[in-house]
Amino acid sequence: MSSCIEQYISEVHSYVCAEQAHALLLRLIMERTAWQRLHLDGAIRYFDNVYSGGTFVDRMMSITTAFEEAYEETPYKSIISLLCNCYSAHASTAAELILDRFETRLQDENNPLYHSNLPTVETYNAILTSWAKSGRRRHVKSSSSLSYSHHPNAPSNLVSQMLQLYNENPSEMERIRPDFLSFNTAIASLTRDQHFRSNNSDDNTYRRTIGKVCFDHLQTMMMFYRQGNHAIAPDLITFSTVMMTLGRGKDRDDASRAMQLLDEMLHLCGVDVKKVGGVGNDGSLTISVVLNTALFDQPTTFTELYEEGDFDEINQGSSRQYIYNVIPRNKHFNVALAIMAQSRKVNSNTLEEARRYVDIMEQLGQYESQKMLDNPPVNEELSDKGLEMDISIISASSSKPDTITFNTLLKIAAKAGEPVVADEIFNEMMTKYSEGNLQVKPDRVSFNTLLLAWSKAKGANAGKRVTELLETMQKMADNGDEEVRPDHVSMTTVINTLAMSAKKNRSNPKQAESIISRMEDNKEAALRPDVVTYTAVMKCWMECGSLRAAGRAVEIIDKLHQRYEDGYLECKPDTLAYNVALNAIAKSRAIEGGAENAEALLERMKDRYMTGDKDVAPSARSFVTVMNAWARSKDPNRGKHAEKLLLQMHELHSAGLDNVAPNTVAYSTCIFAWSKSGQSNAGSRAQKLLKEMERYRSEGMDDMKPNVFIYTNVMEAWIASRQPDSLDKVEAILEHMIEQSNAGDRDSAPNTTTFNVVLKAIRHSSHPEMHDKAEQVLNCMKKTGVKPNIITYNTFMGACARAEGNEETRRRAFSLVLAAFSELQAIGLRPDGYTWPAIWQACQCHLDINADLPKINSLFDITVKNGAFNELLFNSVRGFLPPSYLQKKLNRKDDVRTLTVHDLPAEWTRNVKLGRVKDPTKKKSKA
Repeated sequence: MSSCIEQYISEVHSYVCAEQAHALLLRLIMERTAWQRLHLDGAIRYFDNVYSGGTFVDRMMSITTAFEEAYEETPYKSIISLLCNCYSAHASTAAELILDRFETRLQDENNPLYHSNLPTVETYNAILTSWAKSGRRRHVKSSSSLSYSHHPNAPSNLVSQMLQLYNENPSEMERIRPDFLSFNTAIASLTRDQHFRSNNSDDNTYRRTIGKVCFDHLQTMMMFYRQGNHAIAPDLITFSTVMMTLGRGKDRDDASRAMQLLDEMLHLCGVDVKKVGGVGNDGSLTISVVLNTALFDQPTTFTELYEEGDFDEINQGSSRQYIYNVIPRNKHFNVALAIMAQSRKVNSNTLEEARRYVDIMEQLGQYESQKMLDNPPVNEELSDKGLEMDISIISASSSKPDTITFNTLLKIAAKAGEPVVADEIFNEMMTKYSEGNLQVKPDRVSFNTLLLAWSKAKGANAGKRVTELLETMQKMADNGDEEVRPDHVSMTTVINTLAMSAKKNRSNPKQAESIISRMEDNKEAALRPDVVTYTAVMKCWMECGSLRAAGRAVEIIDKLHQRYEDGYLECKPDTLAYNVALNAIAKSRAIEGGAENAEALLERMKDRYMTGDKDVAPSARSFVTVMNAWARSKDPNRGKHAEKLLLQMHELHSAGLDNVAPNTVAYSTCIFAWSKSGQSNAGSRAQKLLKEMERYRSEGMDDMKPNVFIYTNVMEAWIASRQPDSLDKVEAILEHMIEQSNAGDRDSAPNTTTFNVVLKAIRHSSHPEMHDKAEQVLNCMKKTGVKPNIITYNTFMGACARAEGNEETRRRAFSLVLAAFSELQAIGLRPDGYTWPAIWQACQCHLDINADLPKINSLFDITVKNGAFNELLFNSVRGFLPPSYLQKKLNRKDDVRTLTVHDLPAEWTRNVKLGRVKDPTKKKSKA
């Protein structure tokens, strides 16, 4: 049988031969044949070539089972060793499964296995090496499975199991405590996993946490090191690898891990960072770095240490300083800074920490420079020629900050919203470069990042600053520095910034047009304007409020189409470009018929979409913008136009255009248009739309859910329709809102504006006792916990002023006005320009100038005391009180009808804003 096995495995690779050899091998094992006659080494290699995946693993497990049944002591480690020499994923999986079975039997509480050749850390490392050489990092599926699962990555999973077994019984499991090779193999494998791309969401989620897993492994190494096991100390490669995995990761805590790792490296090198004098004038920390310079002579890696012959000394537990030179190089700092810049929350604290690291880099660089001056590097090739090496050449392992460092620092300042600090950082770069430090030469990225910082600024000088930077870039490029020539990003960022500050600087659109004109003349495709750039120019025109905005937006849309037809594919118009143009037209005050023009442009979008141009498919925002334009127009049919657009949205959505689905905003805008139309059917049309929304909501369409703003606008529509039952409809809506709110729908809860509109409805109604009705609404408002504002009381007093009836009714209405005035003062509200006219209107409607003169006198004195006489109030009072009354109060004999508010004593008008005194000699100029 032994000869047959030898013959089978020497034949060409054949599944039939493999099956025959496997069957004979099992028989030989069961007969306890001598090890040499099993030809196990050759058989396993043969099986590795013939079988694949789970089939190979199952065959290996069956061979192991046969050994367990036939031999007193199974040669687990020998089998594992043979499998580890195959360097395939299925062989590594089989080796790990066999090792797991071995350990499980050894740890069996009921029947522990006794074995003379226990697994050691070398056994585990052999499997780890096998995984590394196989190029695979996942176990193959088979009928057997591991008893543990810590990570998807096989080497990391195995190291984690070693740690678990060791931590459960450190004294007994000292034999398998992971060492330097164990951890570094796992970390290297995890790093390769990070480069792997998958469409599986679980795999992608796992890859985001790889940095954390590597970081945890390194922390465990440091724990063992501090416990006295110096041989496990991470070297520079270990720290570098973990830092790079954190840099490629996307976990939200990777920034804090990178900073912790960097601080650990600094600490191990004896770098003592001390704050000196707090914060400097530029906002950065003033620090002092004390470095253990002996570490410059230490080896950086495990290999260097072993070659120098110091490994045995360290392995015996030498207590000398840290055994490796792990002084962070600029690549470590740069990765940490990059992770900090990519954090979700970047603020002034992040910027302060980043500047601290750059200061440390500066001072570490000074130590390096001094070391090179004291011990200049020797290049044998140059020495043979009688030449010396230029000591200004910086080593690739330098800690000095470079351009990448400062660019990342600029990015952090930009995200932190600190453009002034970004300017300081940039100026520092320029200064260092002018002093001969070529490592920090500003490049295009430097300028673009600084432009980005200013683009986020809200100040009025942001546009001016980005324009200055652009001019500086152009000037430097014209002088020969092509690395800073403005590119597409530069130009677009400047235009976007000009758009954001256009409201405060009306000349910004002209600057934007000048920039885009330069871009259009550029021969390089990468520097020509695209649809995004042109869209930014339209935004600039729109934001500045220029009379040309609407016309210019349409011209730019036409230009985009023309350039696209001329072969400039980057200028193909899209939905966003059209939406910005629609917005510019809708907001424009320059031309009449803005709504008609906006709808005409929307029709162009629809026509192009219908003819196959999917890039300009109208969106819900497109329609809402035009509907809003109609709502704010003076067209009496604005409601009809808005509802027609809403119907078109439904039709397009039914035809398959998803992004045009009608939503709450669309319905709200349409209802708003009806509320402003003043049409007699405005209320009924708005009510119909509201019922549609409630029906859609009952069918589970939350995008159609009515809210407090919609309900309130429907009320406004009923008021505008001036129907006899408008007040009843408004009150019914209020009751419905309160019911919905009590049922848990917070979005429908009436607010202050809602109650103000109800009071407005009462004031515009013909209700015979509107003062009582208004009082009920005000009490309901307080009961529901909604706070009244000054508009509430003004509207309430206006409703009371219009109350009709007998003397008793009128006096009660006036008493309610006085009570409301006292109440608003008691809760801290300040009367405005409409409060006093409302009070005097009630006085005029409900008091008699003769019978109620004491009340009128008292009210007049209170009004004067409050300095509340504005033009509206003075005209109202003058129309009510006899001329003799005002002449007496003013101590004047001339006709009070010729007086203006400017003729009143200063005490009377001290708390109001008076307009300019009109010069009657000046004639109105013709428009």
